Amino acid sequence: MPILFTILEALVRTGVSEKRGFSATVREHFGMRSALFSLTLLLISCFGAIVSQMSGISSVAALWGCSQAVATTITALFVVSIVILCDYKQVERVALFFGLFELVFVVVLAKLHPSLTEVLTGMIVFDFSSSSFMRMLAANIGAVVMPWMIYFQQSAVVARRLTTANEIAQERTQSLLGSILAQLIMVATMVAMAAIPQEAKNLESILGIQVALQPVFGHTMATVLVSMAFLGGSICAIFVVSLAAAWAVCDTTGDGAEDPFSLDKKLLEAPRFYASFVVLVLAGALVLSACPNVIKLNVYIEVLNAFMLPITLLFLFLVVTGSSMHPKLRITGAHRLVILTLFSLTSAVAVASTIASFLLLPEY
Repeated sequence: MPILFTILEALVRTGVSEKRGFSATVREHFGMRSALFSLTLLLISCFGAIVSQMSGISSVAALWGCSQAVATTITALFVVSIVILCDYKQVERVALFFGLFELVFVVVLAKLHPSLTEVLTGMIVFDFSSSSFMRMLAANIGAVVMPWMIYFQQSAVVARRLTTANEIAQERTQSLLGSILAQLIMVATMVAMAAIPQEAKNLESILGIQVALQPVFGHTMATVLVSMAFLGGSICAIFVVSLAAAWAVCDTTGDGAEDPFSLDKKLLEAPRFYASFVVLVLAGALVLSACPNVIKLNVYIEVLNAFMLPITLLFLFLVVTGSSMHPKLRITGAHRLVILTLFSLTSAVAVASTIASFLLLPEY
């Protein structure tokens, strides 16, 4: 929670001060070569993330007897239609609506009523000598602090058109609440899965999780709960990833004709933005249809994300603590030391997850 909030709060500052997306900020402060390099890595990362999320949706569809091709096609058309027909605030509401489906794991946790003593003990006792625990720790951070999240969040802050001190304070509060809620959902999910009776566990797939929950909820309710959680999370992520990529393309290659408020414009008023968005979403759906086994792809994308994250955090740190920032928004003193420490630790874990990913490759 502290790491996630620290990054989001820094992005509130850069978004308000710079009044442009993260890619445009990188281009302005570090040059076109750095911007193009980071954009290339970002597009590969975003593309892989879309394929990954689409694979989750197709797995949910399989629970209901629906084919992968139909599920990915419907999802792609739905996401594209919402973005083209709606403005930023409407798209945000739709994405949040689906994202809140993940709260079903809180319901699952309440129903499973795990041992409170074991949960509290697990909050203060850590097995750092365990390689599996260390991989879980790395995966936890890697699943939350994604490079494309940073690009999306700054563009989203700009798109919200924050101007007054009160609006900035509200954005910080929302970032704090979002950080807490996101991690509570992750905690609820992990504790709920751990609380499933051992003999029922086979959590290597969405189907395995559905089967594991059947003894507690029954077949139909288990299917509904799992479907809501994974479908909601995947659709929300597709919105975030695809918009982050489209904004980044315009920020890096744009000539000023398409500004950070492209999502509030009509299709013909922001052709580069909408074309980038549509191509990425449809390409992800097509690749998944042609290559249904995406496990190796997911591992390689994790490696790329881990490689890209330290670079992205370095750009963010240099900007938010730099002299170009508005004096009231620039991070200085002890606060600067705190974010330097947190960013460094996060980058170190990202590198560790890269090594772990390479070690895991032979297993697939």
